[in-house]
Amino acid sequence: MKIVVVGTRDVVNGFQLAGIKDVYECEDPWKAKEILEEVKDMNDVAIVIIPRSISGEIREFLNDWKREKGIYPVILEIPDGKETREFEDPMRELVKRAIGIDILKR
Repeated sequence: MKIVVVGTRDVVNGFQLAGIKDVYECEDPWKAKEILEEVKDMNDVAIVIIPRSISGEIREFLNDWKREKGIYPVILEIPDGKETREFEDPMRELVKRAIGIDILKR
């Protein structure tokens, strides 16, 4: 199983330095969607890493992919400093719904 990174030059270069070989550089969310369409058909991908600044623009596509494929591949959305909106931590929201209060309140 392999890790695939789709993102901007800075993101891709960082992961290449960490030893990840399957990287796809793109600045445009719609180009990223085209790349992800190809990655979606690969059977040996365990993790897809994509910056939030790109994933936010193709949210519907990513949600459909998650519903269709199930647990694999895991799609990790990472911060890259270019987000235009506040990002809500999904784990924080799950804990809040489970116990009824926000124990991680800042």
